[in-house]
Amino acid sequence: MSKKNSQSFPRCALCKGVINILGKSYVMGATGRMACRNCLETSFHILEEVVGPEEETVSAPAQSVTPQHIIRELDKSIIGQEQAKSAVALAVWKQMLRADGDNAVPRTNLLLYGPSGCGKTAIIREAAKIAGLPFLTVDATGITETGYRGKNAADIVTDLLAGFKDHPHVRHAIIFIDEVDKLSAHGADWRQAYCQGTQHALLKLVEGMEVTAEGMAINTTDLLFLFGGAFGRMQDVQRPADPIGFVRDEQSYPIAVRCTAEDFCAYGMERELMGRIGRFVPVEQLTTEQMKRILTESSLSAFVKYKKFFRSHKVRLKLSGELAEQLAREAVAQGTGARGLDGAVEALVQPLLYALAEGKLSGSVTLGGNAYGCTT
Repeated sequence: MSKKNSQSFPRCALCKGVINILGKSYVMGATGRMACRNCLETSFHILEEVVGPEEETVSAPAQSVTPQHIIRELDKSIIGQEQAKSAVALAVWKQMLRADGDNAVPRTNLLLYGPSGCGKTAIIREAAKIAGLPFLTVDATGITETGYRGKNAADIVTDLLAGFKDHPHVRHAIIFIDEVDKLSAHGADWRQAYCQGTQHALLKLVEGMEVTAEGMAINTTDLLFLFGGAFGRMQDVQRPADPIGFVRDEQSYPIAVRCTAEDFCAYGMERELMGRIGRFVPVEQLTTEQMKRILTESSLSAFVKYKKFFRSHKVRLKLSGELAEQLAREAVAQGTGARGLDGAVEALVQPLLYALAEGKLSGSVTLGGNAYGCTT
């Protein structure tokens, strides 16, 4: 085949080899670019080496997983929040025992309270993953009392079965109800009635009811319920002379020290619902140093994930200490928590992804200099 004729054939965007379109051993992207079968298989094997095989969702025997093991695994992705990790690890471990048939172990429902973006959801989600238990997150603001338009409390179980019906431990799943502080019964009379009704619906769910969906009946007393919320006005409802509540450290970050059921009732939560919660666990405001560690060390960090991705393409991605400090300080100042770090990393990496796709990136790349600067 002449050079002129070969140039008329479509080529692989990765290896630049000629693609036999009649053989159909290729894929075409939305932009019309093609990749040959050989490159696709090579990319798959590289990703498998970097990311590793997909983990099994079925838990190991409870005897081989201890609370200490769960905490050690959480330490790989969660920076700080030692008290929250300890409480969640113990509650999840007990739920594992219950899933394995030890009904003598009581469940411990928890309420995690503290600023948004400080790891409440991540701690519970990762602990459930380590234990191999089904995990469902529910936004409390989307729940209504039966008879109102919207999703009622029993629909939570319906959603659980829709996603995990075939899971062997679906009857002992972990349900995380977030933003529960938004249900505090304060304000206009209609809002108080609505929030109280929704809390009563959640109370029935936690106390125990049988819900049938997807051809399966679930008794909710077997489920573990964990609640979360910022409770940003907590310091306003506590007694000034009482040391329980929120204090400030040397950097003036509000840190939740210890709250009781009485404090949450004063906030607007129903006493009966708070009485079904075994522990109230504070989640502290993250410091600048912790933010830096999350950015550069946590396995959940977007930067850490992108480092692995670029390494699979033979590019070393680095982050300057100055920029890491800047991003951490901005996240703390803006109150976005760890979520703000991922958004900043996405903006930084975007031009590099374009360059990588065009084959114009190689060697080592250091993010730094300014918010969107990099050196190669």
